[in-house]
Amino acid sequence: MNISDKKTEVLELIRQTNDSTLIDEVYDILHPETTLENVNVKNLPAKLQQKINKALEDYKSGNYITHEEMKQKVQQWLTK
Repeated sequence: MNISDKKTEVLELIRQTNDSTLIDEVYDILHPETTLENVNVKNLPAKLQQKINKALEDYKSGNYITHEEMKQKVQQWLTK
């Protein structure tokens, strides 16, 4: 199945669904910056708030690695 066929199928499945959780998850995947803006850390201890806010700033500035990149690093570590 090529990418165009996959896109068509995904769009059709989304149109047909009434599953609000699925739609919310797809939306969050497509708009990660919106999800990050809604993180509420006010009820957490101050040190944890600082760490979370630092991690969010790192993410927003592009200072992170993807899951795939991390999996590759782990594989490299395991094969040494």
